[in-house]
Amino acid sequence: MVAAWNTKPGDTVLTQGTGGVSLFALQFAKMLGARVIVTSSNDEKLARAKRLGADETVNYRDVPDWGRRAREIAGPRGVDLVVDLAGSVGESARTVRTSGTVVLVGVLGGAAASLELGPVVTRAVRLQAATVGSRAMFEEMVREMALHRLEPVLEVAPRRFDGAAEVIGALAGGGHFGKVCMRAWEAG
Repeated sequence: MVAAWNTKPGDTVLTQGTGGVSLFALQFAKMLGARVIVTSSNDEKLARAKRLGADETVNYRDVPDWGRRAREIAGPRGVDLVVDLAGSVGESARTVRTSGTVVLVGVLGGAAASLELGPVVTRAVRLQAATVGSRAMFEEMVREMALHRLEPVLEVAPRRFDGAAEVIGALAGGGHFGKVCMRAWEAG
């Protein structure tokens, strides 16, 4: 995902949260030589993100104007890419630099968003939705992961879930760090 947006050494990438997609974006951005800012509402998770390579972190509960703080951290050049998983596209668009990119990956904050179009147009902000991608993109990603020995952050569910609804409910609680995987259980 980050590679697809021409991230290069010296760029600043902001990724929202500490779920699987966000941490994967962190890992790829670092692999490409970018400086990475991670947001979360949990200081323990932010500390874990730092150990994974995040250069800076912002607790958005402690700092409600997280976009302004990210711009201060980024300095004069600004934030080149925001990986938006919350659907907070309005704040993400205010955070990214002129001619920067906001990649909308998720809508964890809800399906509707508020966006002032004037600044988006006058600052030439690129808004791009991201999907899973093609098989060729997946194969390229796996090759890069192998080459750089990148291992996704996985949390294996410690207990058996009785169905998808229970797994989704556990994810909604937000206690996980990285991608949650279910362990296969043998019948019996």
